Amino acid sequence: MPLATKEAGDCRGSEADGSRSEKWCSLCYQGGAFTSPGMTLSQMSDVVDQALRERKSSAMFRWMARRQLPRLERWRA
Repeated sequence: MPLATKEAGDCRGSEADGSRSEKWCSLCYQGGAFTSPGMTLSQMSDVVDQALRERKSSAMFRWMARRQLPRLERWRA
C-alpha cells in the first residue's frame, strides 16, 4: 500500500510511541505491531487488492501493489 496518496493523505501505520511508521501502512500496522500477525501472504494480497479497489485504483496499480508484497521485510524468510 502506498504510505501517502493525494486522495487518502497519510496512510502510514503507527509505532508503539504513537509516531508514524516509515515502513508500514495503517491497514496492517498499528501501535507498533502487525494487526494480524498470523495473516498469510495470500490473505494480505486479498486485503490490499480490496483496499485499492475501494479507492478506485486501476487494475494495473493493484497488480503492481500485490507483486511488491513478497519483497516486503514481513514476507521475506
